[in-house]
Amino acid sequence: MPESRLIVPDGQTWLEAGVIAGALARMQGFQKHQRKECLNDALIYLSATKAGLPVLTANRDEFDIIQQIAPEGQFIHF
Repeated sequence: MPESRLIVPDGQTWLEAGVIAGALARMQGFQKHQRKECLNDALIYLSATKAGLPVLTANRDEFDIIQQIAPEGQFIHF
């Protein structure tokens, strides 16, 4: 895969994703494995948002909650 097709989260994106994942973990009562999944989803969502791209996902519930906290992004449920 060409490097130009990769999106790598920067430090600010990691920080924002951590804040979102932490808030959701407390509000939703996530277990340890759910917290890690939420952080990964937040990183994907925020990285795509920063690149001006929507996220294509089957995970509607998780991304809907993330979008409520960070409404500037988009996801497409399939």
